[in-house]
Amino acid sequence: MHRRGIPARRRTTPLSSFLAYLEEIEAAVLGRQALRITALLRKRTATHLPREVREELLALSRTPRDSLRAPVRFLQFQHRMIQLERAGEPLLTAQTELHLDQPATVGVVRLRDERRPAAAQADEEADER
Repeated sequence: MHRRGIPARRRTTPLSSFLAYLEEIEAAVLGRQALRITALLRKRTATHLPREVREELLALSRTPRDSLRAPVRFLQFQHRMIQLERAGEPLLTAQTELHLDQPATVGVVRLRDERRPAAAQADEEADER
């Protein structure tokens, strides 16, 4: 079976599971099911949604059922995720881990690199002319 042109064998990846979650949100938005939208946004998976997408979905859940407002940011995000899956990309993480320097031992002085910003070098070159 295919879902939106994606082979069935790829459905077990984390990104495929996330896309299934996005499809649940899409169905709730199209059906104007406000309680379902807010319930889906309470799930842990919602941490993978960008802030502006979550805010848009919450705003849509609070609009009247006859509102003509469309979930533009959500649909753009969903489209990007579908394209990432088709390209074979992994699921993006909610946060990027930073690699920090090890703490210095007592009495050790760290020397800075002698590199300076390019703007400072350009100013020096202009002064020499």
